[in-house]
Amino acid sequence: MTLKTKSFSAVRWTTTAAIVRAALQIAQVTVLARLLSPEDYGLMAMVGVVLSFTALFADLGLNSAFVQRRDVTLEQRSSLFWLNVVLSVGLSVLVIAASPLLAWFFGDKRLSPLMMLSASTFVIGALGLQVRLAAEKELDFRPIMLLEIAAAVLGFVSSLSAAVSGWGVYSLVLGGIITAFSGTAFAWMFVARGWRPMWRLRMKDVRPYLRFGGTMVANNIVNQINMTVDLLLGGRLLGASQLGLYSVPRNLVLQLQFMVNPIITRVGFPLIAQVQNDVVRVGSIYLKTMNMTASTNAPLYVGIAVFAPEIVTIMLGDGWQASAPLLRVLAAWGFFRSTMNPVGSLLLGMGRADLSLKWNLALLLILPPVMWFGSQYGAAGLTWALLGLYISLFVPGWFFLIRPLCRVSLFNFSVATLRPLVLALLSLLPAYLTASQFDGATIRLIIGGVISVPFYLTLCYEANHEWLGAMMELMVERRSVTNAAKNSIGSK
Repeated sequence: MTLKTKSFSAVRWTTTAAIVRAALQIAQVTVLARLLSPEDYGLMAMVGVVLSFTALFADLGLNSAFVQRRDVTLEQRSSLFWLNVVLSVGLSVLVIAASPLLAWFFGDKRLSPLMMLSASTFVIGALGLQVRLAAEKELDFRPIMLLEIAAAVLGFVSSLSAAVSGWGVYSLVLGGIITAFSGTAFAWMFVARGWRPMWRLRMKDVRPYLRFGGTMVANNIVNQINMTVDLLLGGRLLGASQLGLYSVPRNLVLQLQFMVNPIITRVGFPLIAQVQNDVVRVGSIYLKTMNMTASTNAPLYVGIAVFAPEIVTIMLGDGWQASAPLLRVLAAWGFFRSTMNPVGSLLLGMGRADLSLKWNLALLLILPPVMWFGSQYGAAGLTWALLGLYISLFVPGWFFLIRPLCRVSLFNFSVATLRPLVLALLSLLPAYLTASQFDGATIRLIIGGVISVPFYLTLCYEANHEWLGAMMELMVERRSVTNAAKNSIGSK
């Protein structure tokens, strides 16, 4: 298979997996929000902050270095594997030991056992992570996506069964553990291809990866602080109930990004790593990555903002109506956040984790005080602070991160990002005006989708045919190379 053929195959499978995972996430939120309380979700949001921050130390960034490097020996791979496992065991023990203190910080003793149980996912996940990354490195995404879908299904079924049985917040913990365990088991069953790590852990094997990995860890730590500072402040200042009303719509918006962006970015990292010496080609791949992610995200985020009350009513129920105005603002934040997300593939693929670290350190000086100021006005203040900050980072992000690595102009970057937003707004306006004439959240949402989707596709046919052609190529697998395929990811 050629590099372009591998890229399209990888994108097809990441697309399929993303759609299935998104459906499961929507189903899980829709069902569990009626079985669990906002307080339960608030507790898990606090647990998630702690675990996501701790997970940054799980492999010292060495797995990213493993994907970025092309010449990895069997001895090095074995040492990297066992070092990852050892670090994960140590982090699990650390979280268990520190859980009473962390529960005291958040002011809720119920957090301690939740953190102890959730910490087990570090070790479980570490046992299968490198096996999956080895397949991703070669752009072999089909088995990876299949096992992730299977693991997500098992996790969803486990959470649902536990919630129905009255487990409360522990049903969410159980779902995470089952997902991690089944993902690791399936990886060894279907992806390892006979590889087994040697009983070898030597520092000389991992030393060549430490510089890149160490920079990655520092970058991820700072980035995680920046990403979760609103939850940290919210958990401290707003309380579990208010944090739940804020965190659930926030997570819905982020889940949309986690669904769409990895379809391209998970492929983009190893793809850019393979052509990193050709700056012109890197720039072309990055612009096409931006156009594909923004063109897919824009109608979804605009649709969420326009129909936020209907979405909250259908997905969460009447008890969550206070989240509707928050969801509107967070949808706008989600779009601008998603425009900067693909830059991670560019930075890692080019081996410039140091540049990402510098950017996140600068954000660390800005984000906490902005979020603290916003938190003084409650959950609504947090949402508006997030949106204002990310809009202001649009041009600086291009100037400091994108322009130096691939020589993409501000005009081309803006077109790739903002053109889909304009087209989405134009397509949702008549949909909203028509749907508002009807009663009932479900019928309004259906009418909005029926009108806006064909309108958006028609506008893209006229003004964004590159994206539309790429989508057709992804949906209809064929051997012939069409003009749309020539303009898609991976083309020269």
